[in-house]
Amino acid sequence: MTLSLDYIRKKLGWCPNARTMRTAPTVLTTPPVDSNPGQPEGGAGGAGRIDRGITLATGSIRVLYRNRRLLWFSLLMGLVITFSLVSSLYLQFISGTMPFAGTNLLPGTAPVLIAQGSLPWITLTFTTVLISTFLTYYLLAALIASVSLILSGQSATIRSGLTHASNYLRPLGIWAVVWAIIGTVSTFIMYSSRTTNGSPGNLGITFIAMVLMAVLYILTMFVVPLIVLNNGSLINSVMESASLFRKIWREILVCFIILFLIVFVVLVISLVPMIAIGFSSGSPTAPVAIVTVYILVMFILIFIGSTVMGIAITGLYTYGKTGTLSAMFRGKQDTG
Repeated sequence: MTLSLDYIRKKLGWCPNARTMRTAPTVLTTPPVDSNPGQPEGGAGGAGRIDRGITLATGSIRVLYRNRRLLWFSLLMGLVITFSLVSSLYLQFISGTMPFAGTNLLPGTAPVLIAQGSLPWITLTFTTVLISTFLTYYLLAALIASVSLILSGQSATIRSGLTHASNYLRPLGIWAVVWAIIGTVSTFIMYSSRTTNGSPGNLGITFIAMVLMAVLYILTMFVVPLIVLNNGSLINSVMESASLFRKIWREILVCFIILFLIVFVVLVISLVPMIAIGFSSGSPTAPVAIVTVYILVMFILIFIGSTVMGIAITGLYTYGKTGTLSAMFRGKQDTG
């Protein structure tokens, strides 16, 4: 028996008097709930991407509702949109183009003070587009900075967002100049194809210009958040923005479609009582009042929607960079 035990010890290296070694248990890491967007199909496939797009759209509204101080950005953005609209209509009017072709709101022929396509016209167009574009990017940068703090569980104020955005005036200004040039060229192309009465002339050229503007906007959607949150240079931000878009374009498409549908439903629902009250009153001025109120409601939705879009872009950017979706978009954490 002793000989057998000695043989086992020599062959197997087993010693009954040796101390037992305790090893730490194996740590199993679990992947995040949302898969890395760099994967070709995503962890949850098409259904998962649709779900994330819907969550980003509805979650952006939820974040705004829980942080209603962000509505100050809606007011500021509304002022910028109003300036852009009024300056554009006035420039059309002084260049002999009826701002509302076919509506006969302005009787007679519009006076021609500046010829379309002339150097003063191009200068005024570029200046107004540059001012409105730069202010839009600056407010968007401030909104993104504020939302980023909120998503990380910190408190944010409008002043802190504006102050943080002021650190990136140079890249934002350069990016605004680029878009002002693109906008001026597109405006020149669209207006040069118009007829003398202000109606669109060559619809093909106008459509191509609008499509190119939309494509450029989509490919550069994340330039501002990359500048503000990633401290990247303008060129690198443009290139990385296109890369992020290719990763999460399905989530972007679903998110924007849902937001558009929400706005459309609200507009339809708000129009029903206006028409009912207008027809029941029998007043001859009721149609004018209905149109006025409806336009007011539409502008309010546009102003608030600009803030919701900024929140959604921040959420999309965060998801594209980290591969995870903030819990606040799912309503799992109170933002105060």
